[in-house]
Amino acid sequence: MAAHSRTLRNSIISLAIFFALLVALLLGVPGLRAAADHISDANGLWVLAGVGLELISCAGYVVLFELVFGMLERPLALRLALAELAVNSAVSLSGLGGLALGAWVLRTRGISVAQIARRSVLVFVLTSAVNVGAVVLIGLPMWLGALPGSSNPRLTLLPAAAALVTIVGTLALASWARRVASSRRLDHGRLAVALRALSDGVYDAVRLIREHDWRLLGSVAYWLADNLVLYACLAAFGHPLSFWVVAMAYLVGMLANSLPIPGGFFAVEGGLVGMLLLFGARPATQVIAAVVIYRAISLWVPALIGSLAFLRLRNEIGEPSEHGASA
Repeated sequence: MAAHSRTLRNSIISLAIFFALLVALLLGVPGLRAAADHISDANGLWVLAGVGLELISCAGYVVLFELVFGMLERPLALRLALAELAVNSAVSLSGLGGLALGAWVLRTRGISVAQIARRSVLVFVLTSAVNVGAVVLIGLPMWLGALPGSSNPRLTLLPAAAALVTIVGTLALASWARRVASSRRLDHGRLAVALRALSDGVYDAVRLIREHDWRLLGSVAYWLADNLVLYACLAAFGHPLSFWVVAMAYLVGMLANSLPIPGGFFAVEGGLVGMLLLFGARPATQVIAAVVIYRAISLWVPALIGSLAFLRLRNEIGEPSEHGASA
């Protein structure tokens, strides 16, 4: 418990250090100093709207988490979901850090490894499916001219094609994993558990999507509201871009979030600024300022509320779940 508390504390400290370094960078590098000046020019109402949208994004994740881990008591599910968001804000890897924390907490409450793995895969697939699907649904029409933005195939068609390949590849991988896990040679062992979790998690995601469970909107809200935070931060400087342009730049630029960097620092910022500039956002100094504000909101809001939830969660770790290992 002490080790995990230190990890979360150090992650929050790393956020403070990052923004201190970023402020020093903005003030110390002549070419970026103008961006620091622009931050104070942001419209406060738009920034507050961004904070509210980030709270909606967090709520969306909670709804999705309760759908997947419905066997947990609601207070526990709420605190665990928010604690995962806190870890995800400070540790990159596309949300895997938060899932690892959740897996550890659930294991201490007697839930089987197989169930934890299966449902963790399900959460990851459902959150990723929205991102990947949005790339296709926005990128292809934008390339065809049906949506405003760039017609450059490298910015639209190529990401959409890569997303389609990802979808097909994930389904094929799940099918392969199910066949291999069913073979007699892998009746037991960690590899068999991992393969079954992969295949079952993907198939569970497909089943939930086909059933149109309204709680799947939590996954959409988790992505959409965070996307709108970036839109609000850009609008705070009086030059809002088309939502579709911001969404496409967000989707491609946030790929840097999969890099193993605390919070995705500098990699995510660089990816977002670069994509927005490629899509025609100007002036560059205001784009940098907007991205800095967006990252401050998207990192600190879940980090703060998630840290408070984690402190409440500490008292429940180790207590048996009502469903226990049979969940």
